[in-house]
Amino acid sequence: MSGSINILTIDFKRTERIGLTTALREYISYNYNDHPDNFTDDFRVLDELRTDCLNLEVHQNALHRLLKCLKYKLIWFLSKFRYYGQLVFIGSKFPIDFGIEFPWYSAFSDEKRPISHRNFYYEKACVLFNIGAMYSQLGVSENRTTPEGVKRACQHFQYAAGCFKHLNEVIVAEMRIAPPLDLSSDMLKVLTNTMLAQAQECFWQKAVHDKYKDGTVAKLANQVSIYYDHAHEIASNNSEIANILGQGWLTHLQVKSWHFHAAAEFRKSSECISQNKYGEEISRLQVSQDYIKKGLDQCRHLREAVIKDLESVQTAVQSNLKRAQKDNDIIYLQMVPSASSLTSIGKANMANPNIPPEVQDPISLMNERSILGVPLFVKLVPYAVHQAHSVYSDRKEKLVRDEILSKLHELINICNSTLRSLNLPAALNEVDQHSKIPPSILSMSQEVRNEGGLARLNAMFDTLQDKSRIVYQTLDEALAFLDQECTDDEEFRNKFGEKWTRPLSLSVNRELTEKADSYRKVYDQAYRSNKILQNGLEQQSEALDILSSDREILEERIPPEIQSESDVDVDGVQKIKDDLRALINQSFQIMKECETKIQEVKKAADLDDIAPILLKEAAKLTAASNTSIKLEPAHFEDLFNEQMKKYDKFLLTCNKLSDIQDNLLASISEKFEEYNKRRRVASTNPRRTQFIQTLGNGYKCFINILQRLQEGMAFYARSQANADELKQNCQAFATQRRKEAERFSNLLSGSMRNLDYSDISQPASPVPKVWNKGMPISFSPTSRGYQRPPQPPPR
Repeated sequence: MSGSINILTIDFKRTERIGLTTALREYISYNYNDHPDNFTDDFRVLDELRTDCLNLEVHQNALHRLLKCLKYKLIWFLSKFRYYGQLVFIGSKFPIDFGIEFPWYSAFSDEKRPISHRNFYYEKACVLFNIGAMYSQLGVSENRTTPEGVKRACQHFQYAAGCFKHLNEVIVAEMRIAPPLDLSSDMLKVLTNTMLAQAQECFWQKAVHDKYKDGTVAKLANQVSIYYDHAHEIASNNSEIANILGQGWLTHLQVKSWHFHAAAEFRKSSECISQNKYGEEISRLQVSQDYIKKGLDQCRHLREAVIKDLESVQTAVQSNLKRAQKDNDIIYLQMVPSASSLTSIGKANMANPNIPPEVQDPISLMNERSILGVPLFVKLVPYAVHQAHSVYSDRKEKLVRDEILSKLHELINICNSTLRSLNLPAALNEVDQHSKIPPSILSMSQEVRNEGGLARLNAMFDTLQDKSRIVYQTLDEALAFLDQECTDDEEFRNKFGEKWTRPLSLSVNRELTEKADSYRKVYDQAYRSNKILQNGLEQQSEALDILSSDREILEERIPPEIQSESDVDVDGVQKIKDDLRALINQSFQIMKECETKIQEVKKAADLDDIAPILLKEAAKLTAASNTSIKLEPAHFEDLFNEQMKKYDKFLLTCNKLSDIQDNLLASISEKFEEYNKRRRVASTNPRRTQFIQTLGNGYKCFINILQRLQEGMAFYARSQANADELKQNCQAFATQRRKEAERFSNLLSGSMRNLDYSDISQPASPVPKVWNKGMPISFSPTSRGYQRPPQPPPR
């Protein structure tokens, strides 16, 4: 393909011209009652279909010519689908090998000799491969610079993926032979993931064009990267596939995975901006830059279009990274997290391996008006004995698999899971550890240590005391402005007497003083709440100190389970333990017997070949009839039932083992419960129980105090803001009153006796409230009084 294309296409498998008529005529002559001449038209049509759809040139120029004309494209596709549909239909009429070798060349190598198999399903698999390859070429041929072109390309790639997935999971398994390398499971998985990656890339391209949110585009790009990475991983882990695909394919898959990982991180970094995560933005841009660099290091193996894509992303990443680092260094000052600590981007999978209807179920679409036409060889009746043998084999395999083997495996799994859930027999083999720490205490200790332990609580209390002191100080400073203004007003009132007609300070500053009083009540109650919490912490300090310690100290401090060996009912516990061991050994015997029966039934099924019996029965039925009859599988129904009786003994064994095991496992559970009960009673240590309870109470106290302290931190942050604003309002109020007093004083001193105070501008109302009394506040039980309490004493 041209280097200007940044996605991959898959070449056709080539074949050689062969005729199907001769071999099919011979097979019908020997195995069917119908004469081959009755199907002359069917032979001709089938040969023409194979020639029409397989004799096309598959090199690039021929493909370009083909795709220029819609008519030719439709004819080619119709021929291919019609031939595939006929292969599916006549698969029920002819065996896998009816005497024809089908030659096919590899799609990924220039082999001079084809790989041939006398296998009808091999032909069908190769035709389906070419249908998938054609869809990949149609996807690449679309103009992906337009929305409609992107949509069509996406559909083609999903159909290609569906063809290869169906080929891998259904068709190849029907071949019953080892597939060639280009039809191997790993190769088909590589092709499926590659086509899904290119389909997902189309969804991503449309999302970018339609300006989807950065987070959504990032998830779409991440899924593209995942598909390419899966394809590369499978291909690179298989040396044969890696060799046949070549370095160019492998490098393309790897670099495309890196490219879209980088694109995903880049888009995620853009989302971080809207979330004010400027440190994370830088980290993701750095990760994106690293992936781009890794990709460009492989440029010697890349197509020009892929290199240009990488360089385009690199330009955007470098520009954004330079801007983000500068902004963060000057403005935001956020810590840049490590790449390993970044959360997963997530994924948004839109591409699916869609199987074309003509591939999924072609037979149901065949009729006179269908593009697939009518099915061939409709009147050909299958060979009865062959079909009867297939019917019996299917019934036998289903019975053995679903009713015998699955039941035996289920019994083994149930027994293992039951014993595992009870920790048996390991629980009986454990040496009593008298200082064993309960898992709940280990979990509590780990959580306490993760949260910083007792040291963190003490540090938070110190911080709260500092914040409380500063809040009280700010409130005092606010009231000092009001006190000074009131004092100044009284001095002027004493000086001028009745001439001083200004309103009293207490009447105009009431809103500010009431607000200060309400703040102080809240702060006083918060201070008392802090003291209560601190007292609670002191009471639990010993328990919290132990929980803050490592495992060795816990084991040393927690009393043992057993006070002394003399207190334990050794004989009683030991007898129950011995009985339990005997029951467990019986369960092991049941599982061993199940394994033995599994091998026996498999061997019996492998040796169960009723072909000779079917031949005898067919001869008997033919001889008993006075006229020629067409045998069908239904004629052998009684024989099937008789032969299937040989498996009744295995079914009876399964039911018997199931009943025995059910009773045995119930006894084990009951005995183990009794063992644990006796052991708990025998080994109960009151000191240990009380100590563990104390630690549990300490843990609850720790969680409660930590939560209250965190609420306290938030409370004092709000309180400080409120106190600062009140202080500013009080200062502004005092300043305004002072200016008015000076002006009024000057007027009175100038003997303006007829002065009306209404001529003097009234003082501005106090600044609107910054705290809503109806708002719920933590640490806010009511309190009375206006007097300033003493400063909180240090811890």
